Amino acid sequence: MLTTYETAMLVGCLAPALIAAYTDVRRYIVDDRVSISILLAGLTAAILAGRLGDALLGAGVAGALLLVCCLMGGMGGGDLKLATGLGMWFSYPGVSYVLAAGGLIAVVWGAYRLACLGKLRSWAKTFGLGLMLRAWGVKGAIPMGQLPEDGSVPQEAVPFGTCLALAAWGYAVWLLFGGRGLNS
Repeated sequence: MLTTYETAMLVGCLAPALIAAYTDVRRYIVDDRVSISILLAGLTAAILAGRLGDALLGAGVAGALLLVCCLMGGMGGGDLKLATGLGMWFSYPGVSYVLAAGGLIAVVWGAYRLACLGKLRSWAKTFGLGLMLRAWGVKGAIPMGQLPEDGSVPQEAVPFGTCLALAAWGYAVWLLFGGRGLNS
């Protein structure tokens, strides 16, 4: 039997995260209405559960990490807002596990996409050379892809919001069946 907080997380976070995952994988867009609703529901649940400080820390950590990615041009604002909302629900350090798992899913998905496009070997060589040059002190040696300014989506792009939603569901299931519950 789910607790009140677990039910709230299912309705206010995990179900909307599935909607975000679907729209992101289909159109590479995380709708603001979905991500903001996750954020506001998380804020409300945190206040009612007496965990506002932890929730704000989780949202701040997630938001700060993804803001850097957005500023570097490798991610969109929808992913940032979704991660901030997830941070509100999973708090800190829980959101760091969600972000790490989402990042791992994205790396595997991205490698698969590059392999399907026949670009994985070329990308790995360039990235490996960039890492080696960076280790020798050459700044800017690691190639960083950026989203195009015109709003188009490159073939090798990975919908990171979908990766975050999958990671959130995985972490929530692990907490539920690991015996700790979602409120811990």
